[in-house]
This record gives sequence, C-alpha cells and structure tokens, in this order.
Amino acid sequence: MAFSRLAATAILLLILGGCAIRLVSGYDQGSFDSILSTEREVDLFYGELLESPQSDRPYSKYASRYVRIETDLRVLVTRNQARPFNSESTQICTTMLDLWNKYRERHRQANAYPDGIAKLDRARFTRLFRSALKAEGAKKDEE
Repeated sequence: MAFSRLAATAILLLILGGCAIRLVSGYDQGSFDSILSTEREVDLFYGELLESPQSDRPYSKYASRYVRIETDLRVLVTRNQARPFNSESTQICTTMLDLWNKYRERHRQANAYPDGIAKLDRARFTRLFRSALKAEGAKKDEE
C-alpha cells in the first residue's frame, strides 16, 4: 500500500512538474515593434514642434499628426487589451493615450505650446514608452 501511494505521488509530481501557471502574457515581438514605432512618432512630433519658433505652433499646424499618433496609441491599447494577463502593459498604454489626448486638448485650447511644457511632456512620454518596452521585454525573459 505504501509503495502504491509513493508511486502515485511520484506520478503526480511528474505530471504537475511539467505544468506551469502563467500569470503574465507571453512576449509579443509585434507589440514590442509597435511600441518602438509609436515612440518614434511621438518623439519626432516633439522634436519638430520644439524646432519651430514658439510663436509658430498653432494647433492647426499639428492637428493631423495628433490624429495619426492617437490612432497608433489606440492600436497599442487594443492590442494589449486583446492579450490575456496583460493588465500592466494595457495600463501603461492607456495612460499614454489619456495623456496624449489631454495634451492635445491643452494645445487646442491655448493654440500654443511653450518650450518648457513641450520638453516636460516629451520627457514624460519617453519614460512611459521606456516602461512599456521594459514590461514587454520582461515577458521575453519569462519564456
């Protein structure tokens, strides 16, 4: 009886030893690439804005860029929402989308974008994109 109990325990351990519980979604190269691509667009947006004289930054000059980048950010949110166990990455991308829309509306209302604010906003997005890339990269390490 003790032998059969020992054998059953050994078999159970072998079976369970091959099982893994995944609490975070797997790495997705497409998501990583999309984050990099969107980061490039946002950084380029701020780089070109900062190269323009402060007196020549009306909202209308940047409106179409806002729309394209908002679309890219929405795609990042949707892509992350579609992946199970991906709440941290989804939250980072949602934060980026919310801030993008907030800063866009501020630019629309003021019809101007001062250097100091643009530099702060650019730095905030850089940090958020870095966090998104680290979160996705950490999933690669888990595999």
